Amino acid sequence: MAEQRGDMNYEDIMTLFRQENRSPQLTKVDPALYDRISAYIKSIRKESEREIGMNPSSHASMMLNDQLKKAIDKAKRVYELRTRKISLIALRKVSGDNPDTANLTPDELVLFSSLTSVLAAHKDSNADFEILGPRTTRQEEMVEVPTMRKEEPKVKAKAEEAPPENDSDGLVMARVLEDVPTFAGVDRDYKLRKEDVVSIPKSVADTLLSHGKIKIIGSS
Repeated sequence: MAEQRGDMNYEDIMTLFRQENRSPQLTKVDPALYDRISAYIKSIRKESEREIGMNPSSHASMMLNDQLKKAIDKAKRVYELRTRKISLIALRKVSGDNPDTANLTPDELVLFSSLTSVLAAHKDSNADFEILGPRTTRQEEMVEVPTMRKEEPKVKAKAEEAPPENDSDGLVMARVLEDVPTFAGVDRDYKLRKEDVVSIPKSVADTLLSHGKIKIIGSS
């Protein structure tokens, strides 16, 4: 049984995996690497199936099946290792570096270009951290909102049974002066953005007003 199949063999894939796994940089490979690996996998699979069809318990069939499984596993590992390195190169490119892309195959150059475009677009939309701030709200930026311990009934059976109105529980109209991090109110969660005009409970409005976050423009 010849181990050579086309222009790649089992040991080629094992050697490629060992080299890629040891090196922090992309190794130099044939531009047609993935086509060659695919051709080898198809060839050894066909040979393995033929041997199994003739004698599934023969040494040849078991050896070919084992080589097929290992070759597929190591080929996938090579792909994953190289893809991870390409992602890092794309990050360096977006950060203003000029990384060497000479060892990328044509298919990998397409991946590199796509990753660079996506990362650059993401960076452009989130670049000004002085304005946007971090994605997670810092603790000191949280606005404390008073909560009510007593739950209001969802349905009032009779109008005369409703509790007397309290000015502090009424609604007011307000214009938001600056973005406010999401916070939990009495009735729901609030996510206020600059220039929003909202109707909110007076107790919530008082707290936001004291922090300079809103301007009262009327009552609801």
